[in-house]
Amino acid sequence: MKNSVKNRFTSKLTTSILSYYSLPCFLFAFCLLALSPPEVRAQDAVLKHSYTFDDGTAKDVVGGANAALNGGKIINGEYVAFSQGQFILLPASEIALNSYPSLSLEAYLGAGHLNAYFTMLSYFGNSVGPFGTNYLFQSLANGGKSVTGISCKNDQTPWATSSYVFGNLTNDARYHHVVSTFDNHEMKFYIDGVLVDQNTVDEFPNNEIANLSNQFAYLCKSGYMQDPTWFGSVDQFNIYEGVLDAATIANSAKNYQAGLREIPAEVKELLSNVLVNPGFKPESDLSDEFMQSYKQGKFVVYPTVIRTPDSTAFSPSSAKAFAELLAADLDLNAEFNETVLSPGELEGQGQFDFFNNDMKRLASGIQEEGTSADYYVILEILFPPRQDETVNVFGIHILVLDKDTENAFSFLLNAHHDYFAYNSLSAANADADNLEALKLKCARVAFDAFKKQIEYAE
Repeated sequence: MKNSVKNRFTSKLTTSILSYYSLPCFLFAFCLLALSPPEVRAQDAVLKHSYTFDDGTAKDVVGGANAALNGGKIINGEYVAFSQGQFILLPASEIALNSYPSLSLEAYLGAGHLNAYFTMLSYFGNSVGPFGTNYLFQSLANGGKSVTGISCKNDQTPWATSSYVFGNLTNDARYHHVVSTFDNHEMKFYIDGVLVDQNTVDEFPNNEIANLSNQFAYLCKSGYMQDPTWFGSVDQFNIYEGVLDAATIANSAKNYQAGLREIPAEVKELLSNVLVNPGFKPESDLSDEFMQSYKQGKFVVYPTVIRTPDSTAFSPSSAKAFAELLAADLDLNAEFNETVLSPGELEGQGQFDFFNNDMKRLASGIQEEGTSADYYVILEILFPPRQDETVNVFGIHILVLDKDTENAFSFLLNAHHDYFAYNSLSAANADADNLEALKLKCARVAFDAFKKQIEYAE
């Protein structure tokens, strides 16, 4: 099933080629190679690491940089990630991608068909807080497209200085051949043997291989901590030093019948039973206790906080709707408390900072009110600055605090997460009726995600 550049020359063929030429000619050719600049020599692709899964493990059959499975299954020589949190951990420091003069990443894979709005097939880089930094990645489902990107030396807004190449969304439960090449100046992106996009790093010259981090390397997982993991199968993954040429890539894709074959029924059935990702839930030591006690607990829901970068308002109606959903759909002891709790000014560098800062301030407000329940819930809806007539939601926070106002089961939603993306949280304009309907819809989406988070935890 699998074909790779490593199979193009057998040892027998190599021996016959060498014996054909005289020794002086061979030495002359060797001297020319030795005198060539490193960046020129590196253009010839040399397979450094290969993960075939043929023996039922994530062994590196070429370079010895063996990987580790974090869940998932190997079925007939394919790694299948079919549940959230399943991925492959590659030994990033041993691979040392940032030591390559140029590189190629090649994947033979079975695309999933229920992936979230933002996922990654492969990731090489670091993570600082919720963000990926100093990274190179491949994605088949990223904002409605497939993408390869590199971003270096920007820990605050790494997406803003990324160099990207784009292809069509690849989420169709078929086998595909995906290759990204980068010669340290120009990046190319091939899907099923076809060059779909290319771009240089001229606009962001810091985006070079030497600036990549060797902290993390993943398959089926992003370095952005809020991103869900990718669902699909990896038939083979290859890492080359150097740049694969277009003819070789086209031939490999043709031999693989890329884009033509559906994944087997056994794998497809696994991928059809995935839980849709409900959002990013930071770790909490109290989550287990919440799962054991929430059915018997008393919940109090406070008015929803409505945020823009320079204003704060409140929505009692959406909070009341959330409390009613808790009672009616989950049969919980939930009530609405009309007391307004203010988180103060919006502070932080991004949504994760907003989430943590506001949680602390709202917890202080609950303490001042006095606690008499088991759990306290506050929704927070984030709106960006007005860009045009349409009003879009930037993010939603669902804060679930215990009787001591500690984080028991809080999580957040943004465009990376399925329920948020699929529900199109926007209003045609800022008319009062439209905004009210949007706030109520946000409450419903938040509740649906809350139920899914419970399913994940169970």
